[in-house]
This record gives sequence, structure tokens and C-alpha cells, in this order.
Amino acid sequence: MAIQKKVLIVADSIKKVKVLSDSSLALAQIALENEFAVHWCESHHVNFYSNSIILNKLIAIQSISKNEIKYEEVLGRNFQFSEYQYCFIRKDPPFDEEYKDLCWILASQSKVKVLNPPEALLSYHEKALQWRAFSEGILTENNLIPTCVTMDLNVIENFCSQYFELFENGFICKPWLGHGGESVEFFKDKSSLFDFVNKKYSGEKEKLMIQPFLKEIYTEGDRRVIVAGGEIICDFIRLPPQGKVASNLAQGGSAVLREMTSEQKALCQKIALFLKEKNIYLAGLDVIGNRIGEINITSPTGLRTYEMLTGQNTARKAFQLMTMN
Repeated sequence: MAIQKKVLIVADSIKKVKVLSDSSLALAQIALENEFAVHWCESHHVNFYSNSIILNKLIAIQSISKNEIKYEEVLGRNFQFSEYQYCFIRKDPPFDEEYKDLCWILASQSKVKVLNPPEALLSYHEKALQWRAFSEGILTENNLIPTCVTMDLNVIENFCSQYFELFENGFICKPWLGHGGESVEFFKDKSSLFDFVNKKYSGEKEKLMIQPFLKEIYTEGDRRVIVAGGEIICDFIRLPPQGKVASNLAQGGSAVLREMTSEQKALCQKIALFLKEKNIYLAGLDVIGNRIGEINITSPTGLRTYEMLTGQNTARKAFQLMTMN
């Protein structure tokens, strides 16, 4: 009798998952259709023990529908990580010490294919990966959003003064380790920005990102482009809710379909191939106009959203491209 193949998903608590919109569940559903046993655990259940990786708690996913996940806890303890064919890291940011510990532990082995690889997650910050693409000549300066990352208020002052013409539409300030559009702040003028930074971050050791506000976010939206295995899988536009600048769906943004321009397609295809060369199997690009805002590689979302907009299941193609050996 053939041994059943197994997939492990390392993510946040399954009790917090939104069944209708979660991309991790979309991938899990395809794995079930392909007759994999699908197990789920949290990062603190992953341990290094006597020269191997063990898992001290597992959830077995039995079925997934549009409204419900059926699962049960696997009886036993100290399950061997090496018994899995694939491991999907789907833990949401922030990329904190717990996240780094998970990656270091998973990087200690080479038998199980981990997607995205922990080495890539440790090497590349998803708010900075586009700068590496620029450094390698994949992107031009016109494909980037001018950015300052620092915890020094004097550096922010110098950046805003030197590039004052960039900020005619306002200023964006967000935490370097932020995620999901949380704590993204808009300011019309520099004095308002500095009042906020001085009040909230004075004495803090947290790096901030300062960028010009791009007015295209209101007219064209923020395009989410899912790429896998060097290919563009799907895309859609996210529009911010009234009175906000963050277009993330988690922040109340709305999703609509709008065809990419030929320039955007060429740009995203170049990034898709660049990511494949870096062994990054699944990513979510944030594109404003012809500029790359971020390249989400920790837990890219959007597969379910595109399915709801079109009726097309793109998770199947993503899973196939990610698991090709």
C-alpha cells in the first residue's frame, strides 16, 4: 500500500482563519484534491530536537468548503517534520523574533521542500526586495517609490527637504515592520508629519518608512499581482475606503477587476522571473502605476479574492507551479 503524501502548513491559529478569503486554505484545498494529507500547526509547535525537527501539535484538515473547515487534532506528540513532502510557511507578519526562529529551525534541514524557503525569508525584507531588483538592474528608478527608512528624525528631515518636490501630494509614514496596511498614516504637510513622529515615536527604536503619497492610489488603485514559479497567476485592483490611504482588503479596501497595461505586464513578468531565480515560489506584488510598492513573500494573499471576482480557481495553478521539482 502506497504511503500517503503529506503537506504541512505553518501558520497562525486555524481558529482565526477567515474561510471565505484565506489563501492558505485555498492552497490546502488543492492539496486535499491532490490526495495529500494536510496538516496545520503554529510556529511555536516547530522544535529542533536531537538533530531533527519535530512538531509537538498538529491539526489534520479533513475538508474545506466555502463556509466551513473540518479538522481535528492529530493524536500523539513529537511528529517528525521529515515525513512531509512540502511545508508551506504561511505565518502572517510581523517578521519578529518568533518568525526568525521558525525560519532558522526550518533552514537546518534540506529534505522537505519549504515554500517560501526560510533562507529567502531571512534574506529579503518584503518592503525592500524591490530595491534588490533595482540593484541587479531588473527595475529602474522610475519603478520604485522614493523611500527613506530610518529611526533618526534628522535623516527624515533631510530626506523631506532634499526631495521636497516629491511630496506635493502629501506624506506617507508607516512602520518598517508593519503589515497588512496597519498604522499607515497620511499627512498633507511636513509639519503635521513631524508633529506625529515626535509625539508617537520620540525615544522609540522602531524604524519608520517615509514616502511621498501617490495620488494614483485614488484614481488607479493599488494592484495586487500574484506570481508563482516565475509566472503571473492573477491580478486585481484594491481601492482604499473613503477617507483612508491604505487599500489593503484587511483595512476595508475593495477589490475590482481592471486589465493591466502592457507596461505593467512586462514589469511584473520581470519581477516574477527575478523571484524565481531567488527561489521565491509565491509572492504578491503591490503595484501602483508602474511602481512596485512591496513584494509580499511571507504570506501572500489574493487567491480567494480573485476567485470571488471571477469564479476562476487560480490556487490550482499556483500549487502546481510551486511544487514542481
